[in-house]
Amino acid sequence: MSSAAKNQRSTSRVTKKKTTGPKDAAPKKAEKGSKYEYVELTKAQLTSVTAQHFYAVVIDATFPYKTNQERYICSLKIVDPSLYLKKEKGTGDNSDYATLVLYAKRFEDLPIIHRLGDIIRIHRATIRLYNGQRQFNANIFYSSSWALFSTDKKSALQEIGGQEATSDLVPFSHSGKNFTFQKNEAGIVQNIRKWAQQYFTQYSVISNDMFTALNKAQAQKGDFDVVAKILQIHELDEYTNELKLKDASGQVFYTLALKLKFPHLRTGEVVRIRSATYDETSTQKKVLLLSHYSNIVTFISTSKLAKELRGKITDDRAVEKAALKQDVSLSAVVLTEVDKKHAGLPAHSLHDLFHNADSDKELSSKDTFRTQFYVTKIEPSDVKEWVKAYDRKTKKVTSLKGSAAKGGDNIFQVSFLVKDASTQLNNNTYRVLLYTHDGLGANFFNGVKADNLHKNADARKKLEEYSELLTRFNSYVDAVVERRNGFYFIKDTRIVY
Repeated sequence: MSSAAKNQRSTSRVTKKKTTGPKDAAPKKAEKGSKYEYVELTKAQLTSVTAQHFYAVVIDATFPYKTNQERYICSLKIVDPSLYLKKEKGTGDNSDYATLVLYAKRFEDLPIIHRLGDIIRIHRATIRLYNGQRQFNANIFYSSSWALFSTDKKSALQEIGGQEATSDLVPFSHSGKNFTFQKNEAGIVQNIRKWAQQYFTQYSVISNDMFTALNKAQAQKGDFDVVAKILQIHELDEYTNELKLKDASGQVFYTLALKLKFPHLRTGEVVRIRSATYDETSTQKKVLLLSHYSNIVTFISTSKLAKELRGKITDDRAVEKAALKQDVSLSAVVLTEVDKKHAGLPAHSLHDLFHNADSDKELSSKDTFRTQFYVTKIEPSDVKEWVKAYDRKTKKVTSLKGSAAKGGDNIFQVSFLVKDASTQLNNNTYRVLLYTHDGLGANFFNGVKADNLHKNADARKKLEEYSELLTRFNSYVDAVVERRNGFYFIKDTRIVY
């Protein structure tokens, strides 16, 4: 993966884009006499010299990228009820969409598309025919502007950040300091949102000719697009996640995704990757390389295609099982999975949890987090002492060795000393607890119950195997933890091997 990391880091140095949203600016009424007349995409006049305005639904997008010293560009595929891609089995071969190209002098003046199916509004665009298709051009550095509206209740970033949904009629991002919004636009937004939801429910939208199956990736000579499910997100370092991907062809690939560039990705999501190449230098596993203009986007909640692939694609963990049989795992293996109800939780680093939890307003207001780490040591070192007797009246624990225990419930009481990418270079280790006296983490050891390990040799042997697995090189734990009195307790997490 070293070549992939080098490629992406050298081509994807992204400056974090400030999202201008409803908290930053209030809507500004259009000046008197400047009422915007919005046209359908098919009715935009090719011969008109007057700039035109429209609403559309995004079905594909590049990431904003630099083309020369003075120009940034972002290219989108857009549709509306008058012009849309309709390509399903038994419905013929009717396929159409328009292209939208936005130009700017600064990266932050262009939209970042995180999710297909969201709505874009464009003011003052020109139109021409390019390769037989309608191409709209919007010069943001001159007079054009854009605004993005969420088709779902929340935008992609609002969902991962736990923010409350804003008004349906407020863009979650827009160009400039302010945005205009006329009374007649309320109906336009509501109608196109309803149409987009139905459109993605009825059709796959991204037809088979718009992406390449991963089992054919090696034969591709240039860039190609992919639709796949994220099976695993592994924190490779402080800036980069490694995604494990699988598509309908059954092939498993890996790719590197910068956290700053793609903060919205979650395990279990179906994504469209725009512009990837096959890494011929990787021999240990199959790898996709991304360029500075490559994008990874999710789908709106009503997407037929995403729903079908989520249910169809499963993880047999064959790659990880093979790695664990080797003396040294060359591939990172995430040993655990979290309960589905926590699938949407954003991942927080150990540095955030142990150093910023009290000062960060968002972190201090919560008590449940998702984090990923590797285990350097387990205490007690004697596995037989991982289970203790717990007296619920006195709140005391005693060893189960010999006759020391005077009744009580058997509980796991294990401390993991852990590190992660954010704490890699400091001298600290961090303590994450598996204490099951209140039921938290009771299923962590995948069916091994808290029993007297001085007597139960079978359970003890299995836990000794887990101890070796957890402390093995390149083994990681993806866990949900609950903060209580400054300590973090594992819950709703289990080992899957």
